[in-house]
Amino acid sequence: MIRGDSSEYELLEKWSKGFDCQGYKSCEIGVREGLGSKIIMDNIINNFIHVGVDPYGNLNYQHYDNTGSYTCDYTDEMRDTMLEDFKPYRNAGKFSLSIETDVEFMNTSKHKDSKFAFIHLDGPHMTKDVITESVWFANRSAPITRIIYDDYPKYDMPLIEKVMEKYGFKVLEKGKNKICLEKNES
Repeated sequence: MIRGDSSEYELLEKWSKGFDCQGYKSCEIGVREGLGSKIIMDNIINNFIHVGVDPYGNLNYQHYDNTGSYTCDYTDEMRDTMLEDFKPYRNAGKFSLSIETDVEFMNTSKHKDSKFAFIHLDGPHMTKDVITESVWFANRSAPITRIIYDDYPKYDMPLIEKVMEKYGFKVLEKGKNKICLEKNES
């Protein structure tokens, strides 16, 4: 059974249901056990491929603005279970896993020159990291793009909204834990 570690997955489903990626990629930073990526893949349409990004390996890093660094339980066994659970998506060419940090993904992956239409940011929850990811994806966004932020009350979302306004993104809808920003240049 594919599980998640957050809340408001019904909003992720609502925002992804029938969303047309127009042939561009979708992505989730912070896959963990895979529920977010599964919901996205089951609901969006016309995406080229869904890319999951997670380094696994129980890395020790600062996850939030106001905490020190610590080791999360992102084990290699969790990765292997997720990959087994995602075998139907992988075999159908719908899912690719980049086993690397968000910084490595943005700097060195084969996807760095791609365009993305649907993004779920559920990796590092430090404001500076979320801004970096947001700007990176904004510079690679399709004409119509949605970016969903998980756990947004844990970082400076008002600042991120201001930054993203410069790229044409506006708040589409927000819940208590997830918020969806959209750019629509159609």
